[in-house]
Amino acid sequence: MDSEDRFNQLITQLGSLNEQVRQLEDVDYMTATYKGYSNTGLTLEEVKDEIDRLHQQIKTLNRELDAFD
Repeated sequence: MDSEDRFNQLITQLGSLNEQVRQLEDVDYMTATYKGYSNTGLTLEEVKDEIDRLHQQIKTLNRELDAFD
């Protein structure tokens, strides 16, 4: 895989992760706060943990993308 393909793959992954975080923060977090569980059955603590995990993945991808500059 050449560097342009890898860059495009990372951008696609980053977009997907950001969308997952947005969904968790905008929908699942609020639902879990009021109902005690999210639409996918996660508890509020599990939603928070998943948001943290995704933020870590986003940081890792951003560092990898910075290497392309």
